[in-house]
Amino acid sequence: MPTLRLSYFDGPGRAEPIRIALRISGIPFEDHRLKFPEFAQLRASGAFPLGSVPVLEVDGLRIAQTASILRYVARIGNTTLYPTDPLAALLVDSALDSLNDTLSGAMLPSLFERDPQKKLAMRAELAAGPMARVFGYLESLLEHSGGPFVAGATMSIADLVLAAQVLQIRSGTLDGLSGENLAPYPRVSAVAEAYLADPRVVALGKK
Repeated sequence: MPTLRLSYFDGPGRAEPIRIALRISGIPFEDHRLKFPEFAQLRASGAFPLGSVPVLEVDGLRIAQTASILRYVARIGNTTLYPTDPLAALLVDSALDSLNDTLSGAMLPSLFERDPQKKLAMRAELAAGPMARVFGYLESLLEHSGGPFVAGATMSIADLVLAAQVLQIRSGTLDGLSGENLAPYPRVSAVAEAYLADPRVVALGKK
């Protein structure tokens, strides 16, 4: 087994699905949690290939891109987290890209907006636009697969990311977004419930 070191801020964010994938797969890794001054210093030194985190070091080789890291973890650990069937893998990849690129990219500007009213307006636009498109699309994928997960009965890395997003919205930590925004997407919400009920996730004490 390679020596792994995952670098990210001291919070859930984009790294949390990777941490969960590693832990439920029983893969040992160093959970390197960055304070912002350390992140800024390391970024200035060129420690992060794309200037951002998460970054996974594999025997010292620094690798970027969340979805790629998740697929790697699934391949070396709990292989059920990434389907071998080409169509099921396509569903997982499409869901991952929709969440990591379309939704996260659209949400990013509002995370840095300091004006409370502007932030709420941006979140309203997000909910009516990119979030509605992504969650509506994922509803259709889940309907096709039969659920409860994106590719069917087995939890995948896409479900780890989707569940984390649903739980974050429900928590109320994102101003202007709440569980009410998820009401039109019952299958998407059900992914979070199935994730929380998974014995491996239960064993980690996740809520």
